[in-house]
Amino acid sequence: MHDWRTLLAAPRFRALWLTLVCNNLGSWCVIAALPILVAERFGAGSELVLSLGLRLLPKILLAPVAGEILRRFGPVRIAALSLAGVGALTMVLPWCSDFVAFQVLVAVIGVLDVFTMPALLSLRGPAMPTGLEMAGNTLCSVADRLAKVVGPLIGGVAVLAGFVPAFLGFGLVTLAAASLALRLPGPAPDSSARTATAWRAPVEFLDMLRRDALLRGLFIAAGTYMVMLGGLRPFLFWANRDWFGATDTAWAGLMAAQGLGALVGALVSGMFSRALLGRMPAYTFTLVTGLLEGLLHLALLAAPTAGVAMAILALASIPEILSTATWFTAMQQRLSAQRQAVFFSLCIPLWDCGYALGLLSGGLYANGTLSLGTYWALVSLASTLPLVPLLLRARRITAS
Repeated sequence: MHDWRTLLAAPRFRALWLTLVCNNLGSWCVIAALPILVAERFGAGSELVLSLGLRLLPKILLAPVAGEILRRFGPVRIAALSLAGVGALTMVLPWCSDFVAFQVLVAVIGVLDVFTMPALLSLRGPAMPTGLEMAGNTLCSVADRLAKVVGPLIGGVAVLAGFVPAFLGFGLVTLAAASLALRLPGPAPDSSARTATAWRAPVEFLDMLRRDALLRGLFIAAGTYMVMLGGLRPFLFWANRDWFGATDTAWAGLMAAQGLGALVGALVSGMFSRALLGRMPAYTFTLVTGLLEGLLHLALLAAPTAGVAMAILALASIPEILSTATWFTAMQQRLSAQRQAVFFSLCIPLWDCGYALGLLSGGLYANGTLSLGTYWALVSLASTLPLVPLLLRARRITAS
């Protein structure tokens, strides 16, 4: 906890943390309120699906150029400009009554999102004092998890006051993040990028994975985690319906248990992060905690009641947040902030694809191919077992 106080007392890290809080909060408020706005104005059928998809599709289509733009203009400038654009367009959304124009606005917001996340991720390392990376990444995870819990609640309640004041507030919060981002330290723009092609970033990304076994391991660990995360939400919904009695209280409890466990994990990390990393490298610790998380999620198959499932989810979230924090710590130790921008710009759309794969795997149960228990065993094992060979080779990889 002393490390947390030290970090928040440092102006550069405090600016980063407040930027993440404002950005995440504004984003999750919009995620909760946008479907309500679309359903009331335009309908809840294909119109709703299109509105949600248009925020995700640009991440995949524009990923090859995002890394090069971040390198050319620097992540600080790009983060501030993209956040300012998202904030301004968010405030315009409730004024737009034409469906096509509305979808164009949503698509432009999706385009700006392509640059926001990799820019902010690459700015983490420069904002953290040396030796406090683990504690700093844990605090960043806290900012994300709190927003996931609080944001949808605020978004759902805010629309009761009207769409215009609600989206005005969401936009102002995001504009605050843009203002804070200008205070962040970061790498200078790379002048050599001005003559580079848009495909240099994907080539460099693939070269990083080919040459560096540690980066490959981190990439695989993150990808398998996203698959399990994507499959977890439909599994819990079906488990509540088919195993636990289909009560709204149980469903809310299952969702809240994940957030509670994550906060407990953050506290554990804050108190013992230095001691934990003193025993093993960040890369190894990422794999160990990832395996533990996967085994705990597999234990959901043995949960006889919703209460037991909530306890398992809370426990699993403790190693999950530890694994997330050490993953970013290992990444920051391996790559410069400039190369992180390239790496994250290509990783994020692939993470989204992994998450989508996890969601789509639910069709194996929905169409009757697998039982619910077999489905979850397949998803959790397929997401956890790839970490075993990585862990067996971890000593050799970290020594290289």
